[in-house]
Amino acid sequence: MCRWFAYLSPTEPSILEDTLITPANSLAHQVHDHYLPQLIPHNPNDLHDADHLLTARNSLYNIDGLGVAWYTTSYADFEQGNTGQSSDGQQIEGLWPAVYKTVQPPLNDLNFRSLCQNTETRCCLAHIRAASGTPIAIVNNHPFLFGRHAFMHNGVVAKFTAIKRALCQELSEAAFGAINGGTDSEHLAALYMTYLTSGGDVSAFSKTYTVREMEAAMHRTVATVVTTQKRLLGSKAAPNSLNLCATDGTKLIAYRFRNHATQQPPSLYYSTKAGTTLNRKYPDHPDGIDVPGRFEGKDVEEHGQHLIVASEPSTYKAEDWELIGKNRCVLADPGAGGVGGVFEVRDVVYEAGWDAEDPTAV
Repeated sequence: MCRWFAYLSPTEPSILEDTLITPANSLAHQVHDHYLPQLIPHNPNDLHDADHLLTARNSLYNIDGLGVAWYTTSYADFEQGNTGQSSDGQQIEGLWPAVYKTVQPPLNDLNFRSLCQNTETRCCLAHIRAASGTPIAIVNNHPFLFGRHAFMHNGVVAKFTAIKRALCQELSEAAFGAINGGTDSEHLAALYMTYLTSGGDVSAFSKTYTVREMEAAMHRTVATVVTTQKRLLGSKAAPNSLNLCATDGTKLIAYRFRNHATQQPPSLYYSTKAGTTLNRKYPDHPDGIDVPGRFEGKDVEEHGQHLIVASEPSTYKAEDWELIGKNRCVLADPGAGGVGGVFEVRDVVYEAGWDAEDPTAV
């Protein structure tokens, strides 16, 4: 399986180096290491759980590609800005994602390091990949972009090739045309965008939608996968691991899902506190060490509202991270409804008959 990291704040930018590289258990280090409090002991030999494939769903080796999408106003500033012109006839407003993808190990990629040292953002999605049958290629790396929307996945759509044609028939022309690779994950992203835009054309990818609409589209995506498997495969349908995340730069939804009676999905945590520890402007260090000259003098109370959702905690303070329960989702829209906005962690809608059995599936 893969690993991913998402950061969202309406006011507080973070530099990518602090979140994706500096911590000892940053995403860049999770290509070969793990830290899973409340789920798996640090030494997997100490695991005493009936779900004996849990470690397989949290593979130590995620070496098949990296991608990071970060949101910036640069596109809008120069499209709208003082020019009043547009390169494609559509005026872009607000945040828009830039993306960098590579098949190099992240810590050995000088371009990735330089980008992270010099890029700040209030929203980013980052992902390291463990390939599950499709080629190791940049086009198969997450996050997948559809206009201003970004999407990533950790897990697997069980027996994807057996239902791929049926899923493609569900896709809008715009979403189908935006697929560049061959992964189950990118097809999930296209399905999500089909439902989010109500089958709209490419211009619908530039629009924003409410967090409730995002939640409904994500649920419909998961439901379509499971019901299609049941319809086409019957008793041979196997459980899926679907840790999903989508954002438009200001709102975010994340799912931790597995349709099995007892087995756990891959790990997924959230934090509304760790952002200060992952930002050199504020006290403390993600590894709990003193680095002279790192702290730039801001008080923790000055840090803005933020949310991190990640496959693994990346700071030493385990108490700052909450394990998202099985078949639960996180909804965040910091700007909705005035002060406080929307932040919810709740059960996803789970239909009767969705459970599947396959003792060999991960």
